[in-house]
Order: sequence, then C-alpha cells, then structure tokens
Amino acid sequence: MILEASNLSKRFGPFQALHQVSLSLEKGEIVGFLGPNGAGKSTTMKILAGFLAPSGGEATINGFNLRTQPLECRRQIGYLPQELPLYKDMKVTSYLDHVARLKGIDRSQRRREVVQAVERAHLHEVQGRHIHKLSGGNRQRVGLAQALIGTPPILVLDEPQAGLDPAQVANFRELIRSLAAEHTILLSTHILAEVEATCSRVVVVDRGRDMLNEPIADLRRRSRQVRKLRVRIMDDDLQPLQTALTACDWVAACELDDDGLLVEVSEGHRRELVDLIQANGGLRELAEQRRSLEEVFRDLIGQAPQEDAA
Repeated sequence: MILEASNLSKRFGPFQALHQVSLSLEKGEIVGFLGPNGAGKSTTMKILAGFLAPSGGEATINGFNLRTQPLECRRQIGYLPQELPLYKDMKVTSYLDHVARLKGIDRSQRRREVVQAVERAHLHEVQGRHIHKLSGGNRQRVGLAQALIGTPPILVLDEPQAGLDPAQVANFRELIRSLAAEHTILLSTHILAEVEATCSRVVVVDRGRDMLNEPIADLRRRSRQVRKLRVRIMDDDLQPLQTALTACDWVAACELDDDGLLVEVSEGHRRELVDLIQANGGLRELAEQRRSLEEVFRDLIGQAPQEDAA
C-alpha cells in the first residue's frame, strides 16, 4: 500500500468530526472519496495532507509515519484543497515558481519543475497571464499544477470539479485520468458520474464514519441486485396485486405509478413476480428500470447512524 490510514479520528472541541475512518490506496489507483456535504471528506484529506493533526489513529504514506515523520509525509502528497488560496495578482509561472520555493525545491530544479507542471496541467496557452484573468477551469488547472510541483507520488484532490461547467468537467476528467500513469490519486467528490467515469474503487463516508470501501464494479453490481420494474395489468383494480406484492419478502418496495405499479424486486425472483401478476389481474406490461448509482449511494447514506456525536 502506498497509503494506509486506520481508525483516523478528529475532534473539534466537543464535536467528533471523524469516527475511526480507515482507507488505503494501492500504487496507481484512482480512488473516489464520496460522501454528502459535512461527511468528513475534507477533514480526512487535510489530515492526510498534513494540514490537521488527527486526534486518534495512524497513517503511513509511502513508507513514512504521519505522526513521527510529518515533513516526509507532506513531500509524498500533492494537495489540491477545495478552496485553493491562489495569488491572483501573480502570473501563472511566477506563482508556480513561488510554490516550488515553498516546497524547498533546489534553484537548479525549479525551472524544470514549473515547465513540467505547466505541460502536464495543459496550461501552455495561459502560462504568461495573470491568474485573476483566467477562467474557473484554468484556475483549477493552476491548482492542479501546484499540486504536481515536486512530482509527489500521491495526489489528494478535494472537489476539483467544483464550479466548473460541463465542458470543463469533461476536460478535467480526462486530465485526471492522464495523471494516473505516474500518480496514485484520492479524488473527493459527491458527483457519482465523475466517480463512475474516473475511479477504479470507491470509499464512502457519512457523518464521519466508514460506510463502504469496494471496487466500482461491485458498486455497479449493487445497482443490479434490486431492480425496479414498472408493472401494468389487464385489470383496472391494482389493489389486490399491490397487497399481494407487499406481503412478499423479496419485494423491497411497491407503490402506485400512474396506471401501474413501480416494484423493487430482489434479483432472481422475476418468475415469482410474473406468476403473482398473472394471478392478480393478468400481465399487460413489465418494464425494467435499473437503479442508478445515485440511488445506491442514497441507500448507503441512509444506513448511517442517525445520532450526531457531540
């Protein structure tokens, strides 16, 4: 593991923001870090990047211990926070040179690092412009470029697509994919489409607690385990069929939907469903509506404990 964190906790006064969150990254992975606003994503990422000290737990980053070797750990991570404090009166290359100085890069190496960061973040056309004149998408690229200075093996990106239009999001997605050849990436977002398009694995947190850690293929499989089916019958009276379906333990939900029923059925019970429909009004139409990843995500979040720690 290039990064392994176990039982990370963080308390702000009486408020417990993180409750023993654990995650790990394999070299070359792009891992999506998911959760609703206030779930603890940014707090976790700030701890890993060295901006906050944990109240409990341990982390090892590229072989260095976060508690006993914090400076070495910081050198292993390029961090793009959700709100990057850019110096907007500086030109792009001047700002990146300034970041290289702050990171302690040798004078003889700084120019090469800046050129590489500009190239990898696709900033060629705007490298001589002042940051305040850049679009939101190009400012995000500048933020990514500063994270690349020093060629860290791990990139921690906190909501990098926030505020971007759809075209900019698509371009940024391709950029992140291209960086995976040389970096391990932890990508925080609450946009499921971005995770599905970019990541190989997903970690979900809610209310500061672990909820899920599995490959994106397994998350897709969850979406197929319970299927939504729209049922229409020959009879006008839907009540007998709805009553019969509600009594079945393999039916997760059954509700009226215009002139039919919307039924959530566990995988492997379609034959029983058809037989039940035929016995209670006769089958007229059966159409499948697969659950989206957003629905699976909402189900996971709904499993979190309802009490907030204080």
